[in-house]
Amino acid sequence: MDSHETEKLTITTATRIELETDGDLGLGTRANMPPTEAIERLSRGEKIENARISQLVLTGEFSHKVHFHNVTLIRPVIERADFQGEVCFDYCTLERPKFGKKNTFAAGLDLRGAKLSHPIFREQVVRGAFRFDRAEVRGQSTFSDCTFENRVRFWEAQFGGWVTFERCTFKTEADFRSHHADAGFVLDACIFEGDALFRGATCSKKWDASKTRFDGLLDLSKSKLHDFVYLESIVQGEKQRFAFHNALAERLLIRTGQLVGRMESEQKQDYVRAMEEFGLLKRSFEGLHRYDQEDWAFYSFKVNQRRSVKRSWSRPLGKLTQFLDWLLLDLGCGYGTNPLRAVRAALAIMFAFALIYIACANDLLVEKPPFPEYDRGHWLNRVFVGTLTSVSVFTSGFGSLRDTAAGWVNLPLILESLLGTFLWGLFIVAFSRKVIR
Repeated sequence: MDSHETEKLTITTATRIELETDGDLGLGTRANMPPTEAIERLSRGEKIENARISQLVLTGEFSHKVHFHNVTLIRPVIERADFQGEVCFDYCTLERPKFGKKNTFAAGLDLRGAKLSHPIFREQVVRGAFRFDRAEVRGQSTFSDCTFENRVRFWEAQFGGWVTFERCTFKTEADFRSHHADAGFVLDACIFEGDALFRGATCSKKWDASKTRFDGLLDLSKSKLHDFVYLESIVQGEKQRFAFHNALAERLLIRTGQLVGRMESEQKQDYVRAMEEFGLLKRSFEGLHRYDQEDWAFYSFKVNQRRSVKRSWSRPLGKLTQFLDWLLLDLGCGYGTNPLRAVRAALAIMFAFALIYIACANDLLVEKPPFPEYDRGHWLNRVFVGTLTSVSVFTSGFGSLRDTAAGWVNLPLILESLLGTFLWGLFIVAFSRKVIR
């Protein structure tokens, strides 16, 4: 081999060592850069791009914007750093980055489009916006004791492993919409002071928000939650609400007491959406064999279904139908979920008709008054005759009492006998439903 060929081979080898092409990203060639040079350039506010840096350590105060573009960072450590300007890692690759203790990002932290491997964020204070849009994460992600004072955005972030947020505080809206977690998503003792938006998110394993406080809207609409969703131990603020519209979630672990008066759709009087959400809750409770909770969800479903039908006084029959639906089915038996309601309704009906019979006791054909020592018009005879007549008509029907009254008093007798037959049927249906299950 002559000297010319030897020199050419040396140059080619050196070039291969100094330059590495990330073909899978399609973002060009990245040249190796010493960490000291990178720190010097950052201190001058210069943008670093198309480079590969190993063991970079950022600490202390940075007054200028820190901007990396298309940079590969191998095991970078950012600890006890105070960034006055924005910190941006757009379309960068971070291999096992460690955002260590007590970092402050006054103007925000931007990781849009970045690729990260096993990232760790501990005790970060982000006063500006935190952007994680379209970021791709390989392995486990850990956010611990972080405070986000501005908007957080994880739009379409891809998490290849478990995602864990521990004791993190979100001061304003936290936008996790459309993110994808191949494993589980855990919120452990976090605080959401604004809305927590998980609309359209996908989680393959458990979604756990144990001991997490929500002060605003917890929106799980259109989310795809394929495993158990743990919501029973969350802390609810005074204005906390839920949204489950069009969600795919069949294993919601939540108590009915947490849902009463807290459905966003009901508060906005969007009864069609509320009806669909309670239908989802009913299916979830049924699959978990929580039948009392299923009854509650089914009752709420029927109430919102009734309210969702638009009625007008121009069609009085529709108004009458809606009133009878409320009176007989809702108050009468809770749409078949509460047999005690049928009993209470029966007692109320018998008492109301007894008052009518007491007032018209002279028109009731009674051979012998209960108290013969008093005349038929005495209040004791009127009360006993009216009550006995009402109970008899309600329980036995009008057939056995067709010769009991004279004149118009037969009309309330007929009406009460019909109501009694109907309510007895509702009671039997509701009671049988409870016993069978």
